[in-house]
This record gives sequence, structure tokens and C-alpha cells, in this order.
Amino acid sequence: MSLENALKLLGVDEGASFDDILSAKNLIIATCKDDQEAIARVEAAYDMLLMQSLTQRRAGKVADNSIRYADVKPLSSQTSSMPQWLQATVKNPPVSIETPSTANLGIQAGVYGAMMAFTFVSGSTSSPGIYSGADVPGLILATGFGASLYFLTKKNIKLGKAALITAGGLVVGAVVGSTIENWLQVDIVPFFGIHSPAVIVSEFILFTQFLVSLYLR
Repeated sequence: MSLENALKLLGVDEGASFDDILSAKNLIIATCKDDQEAIARVEAAYDMLLMQSLTQRRAGKVADNSIRYADVKPLSSQTSSMPQWLQATVKNPPVSIETPSTANLGIQAGVYGAMMAFTFVSGSTSSPGIYSGADVPGLILATGFGASLYFLTKKNIKLGKAALITAGGLVVGAVVGSTIENWLQVDIVPFFGIHSPAVIVSEFILFTQFLVSLYLR
């Protein structure tokens, strides 16, 4: 059967939409349901037009969006299947990363660099008396925690969120620092003069505090 005969039999124009072709087919079959020969011709015409529609679809010539993307689910339906709280979290993550300004980078690098240097000096000193008094690494960590809170709240971050971010950085630094210290074992073999495990852990905590206060918000 030719394309022209198929169009004429179904009574549709060339380029008709898939819905129009299907409706025409169903209407004609309903009127001649007892004539098997006529139904066979209608089915053949329908198959002919359907094949033409698929061919045009593959070639990108179909203007009807309902045909070209008939087997593609709309993105909105996939997104709407996500829980409301998850959609909100994806759109507005609780913590984001930002690029710091040169001024902030210099200030915070100076502050944390000074604390890390003081921690290193306190841990590499040969005098044991410095450890018999105040807990120097602990005091420096407390200062670093306060500095991180200060720098984060300067970005208009609420104090509660700033405290959580700072605490998260502290935990990460402690885990990484403890892992490195267990490998180095500076209390047995000093590393660059450092013989206190607390100093190694403190250095990593200060470094992570520096990173989270600088890049997170």
C-alpha cells in the first residue's frame, strides 16, 4: 500500500499527529467491525503511517513534541517523586562552598598560621617544663575554635550553624591527625623535634578549622 492510499483510506493529511491517525483508525474500525477485509486494509494503512512517523521521528523531522518525545518521561515527574524534604535539601544544601576573597585568605592564613607555628614550637621544645603546666595545645585549640566561630559568623552565618561547621572540622581534623600520629608515633621517634602526640593532632585540627572557616558557609 502506498503512502497516498494510506492517507486517503484513513482520511488524514500528511504530517498528521499520532493521536489523529490513531483516532481515525479506531473510528473506521468501529464502523466496519464486521468487515474483516476492510479492517485489514485499515490496519495496513495505520501501520504504513506509523512507520512513516517513526522514520521522521528518527530523522528529527517531527514537529509534534508529543510524538518525538512520547517515550521520554518529563523531568518534573521524576523530580516530583522525590520526598519534599529531599527536594528542598538538593535545591538549598545546608552547607555550601565559596571562594574566599584575597583579604580573607591572607587574614585567616596569618591567624591560623601563627597558631600552628606556636603549636609546633611548643611541641618541639626540649624543655619538659612547658608540659607540666598549662595544656598548651588545648589552649591553642580553644583559641582556634573561637577564631573559626568568629570568621564564620562574619559571613552572616547563624551561631548554631557556625558551631556545627566548626565542630565538624574539629572532628575531621582529630580523626586525620590521630591516624597520622599512630603511624608516626612521635612519642617514640620524634618527628622534626615534635615528641608530643597531642601536637600532631592539634596541627591537623587547626588546619581543618582554617579550611572550614575559609571555604564553607
